[in-house]
Amino acid sequence: MITATDLTFAYPGQEPVLRSVCLNIQAGTHVAVMGANGSGKSTLALLIKGLLHPVSGSITVDGFSPENDTSRFEIMKRVGLVFQNPDHTIVATTVEREIAFGLENSGVPTDEMKHRVNDALDRFGLMRYRHTNPANLSGGEKQRCALAGVMVMQPSHLILDEPTSLLDPENRSRLLGFIHEAAEYGTTVIHITPFIEEALTAGRVIVLDNSGICLDGSPGEILKDTGRFRTCSVSGADFRDGAPVQENSGKNGLAASRAENPAQAQTEGKTLISLDKVAHVYDNGTPSQNQALRDIGMNISQGSSTVILGPSGSGKSTFLEIVSGVITSTGGSVRLGGNPLRAMAFQFPEDQMFGDTVASYVSFGPRNTGISDDDLPETVTAALASVGLDPDRYSSRDPLMLSGGEQRRAALAGVLAMNPDVLVLDEPIAGLDRSGMEIIIQFLHKYVSCGGTLLFSTHDFEVAWRLAVFAVVLRDGCMETYGAIDYVFKESEWLNGL
Repeated sequence: MITATDLTFAYPGQEPVLRSVCLNIQAGTHVAVMGANGSGKSTLALLIKGLLHPVSGSITVDGFSPENDTSRFEIMKRVGLVFQNPDHTIVATTVEREIAFGLENSGVPTDEMKHRVNDALDRFGLMRYRHTNPANLSGGEKQRCALAGVMVMQPSHLILDEPTSLLDPENRSRLLGFIHEAAEYGTTVIHITPFIEEALTAGRVIVLDNSGICLDGSPGEILKDTGRFRTCSVSGADFRDGAPVQENSGKNGLAASRAENPAQAQTEGKTLISLDKVAHVYDNGTPSQNQALRDIGMNISQGSSTVILGPSGSGKSTFLEIVSGVITSTGGSVRLGGNPLRAMAFQFPEDQMFGDTVASYVSFGPRNTGISDDDLPETVTAALASVGLDPDRYSSRDPLMLSGGEQRRAALAGVLAMNPDVLVLDEPIAGLDRSGMEIIIQFLHKYVSCGGTLLFSTHDFEVAWRLAVFAVVLRDGCMETYGAIDYVFKESEWLNGL
């Protein structure tokens, strides 16, 4: 049993993120935890795991309190936590050793350990990456690896912090199956999720806000007001044949054009970026060599909005990093027209955040693109407001102390402040609540309508349809389908197979 009594927690120098929380979770219960960004969901997970200590009140797991080292060790053994960012848990140089790490440190016999690791590699679709450095996996593959490393330990209590946020529909369904299987076998499951469909499968839903627990009950009781929460990505079939699409007219009228073939899609407007036979190989010449992209060719036009789709590990992030100039392709060429200013927000916002305050981070880019010190405060204020972060509340905050959703918005503010000609976003709405998602979508509509060029990846097909005019589907590093978004959703073998 997990019990919290008058639990309060605050990060240094900040107001409490959790206040007087009282909570009892019976062993074997399947609980979904929901709430707005910054409401304390991840903090609650860290408190249960024993990685944080309450400012006041108490929390126990199976009668053990994290007050002393002996009890905290017992909690660590009993509670498995899959973090929101899987990079936070990577310790080994191969996927196999990453999954085996916890078993080795728990003294599990070698034969049993090998059996468990092989089973986890197979169940989570990671067998082909057995000898790959987990740092070189895609975001979705890292999430599967992190979950495998926790579930292989067979914990009594399993906490999952938005584990499906970076997964394609097929892997999301597969992972949810593992979660439900664990719950059916008596594991306590605490599943933090913004998605209604995922929460509906739980036996209990808890909703947090800035006052603590505001709702607690059955899914049917709690999720009546669905406007507060997100819906899951759905298959492409649900968006074909007259589905509502919100148009976003670009500077060159590209949004009004629904090309019926790839060639037509490539000839619209002035070309800003041209890719010719682009390829990329990680760890070339080593045992973990991985060809992420092969023979990619396309043009990106000024004022266009293009979404990159495909399963986890298909090369989407690598593609975006090459287009944005973050990395250089190992094959082919990338040509720029007019030397456009390119800016990218990464899949994991922590990867690009630095500085003591949010304001200092957001001001770094525009300062280095020539904006004067006199104009910087106004630029930072406008950028934060555009992503729904109150400048008065967030400017002086430590960027690494923000919630996952808040960090994602702050990272986007940092690139928007540079007023780039080309905006490259890797999973821009992952980890955002419904309100945050709508704010970002509306701003990006405005960005494109004013002549900006948008290139982004997502596993959320609703967002793809609302923002993009063109689409690219990548599979195994190759371009499977490309063109106008309705053409792609009709013709893509991958989308039609979901």
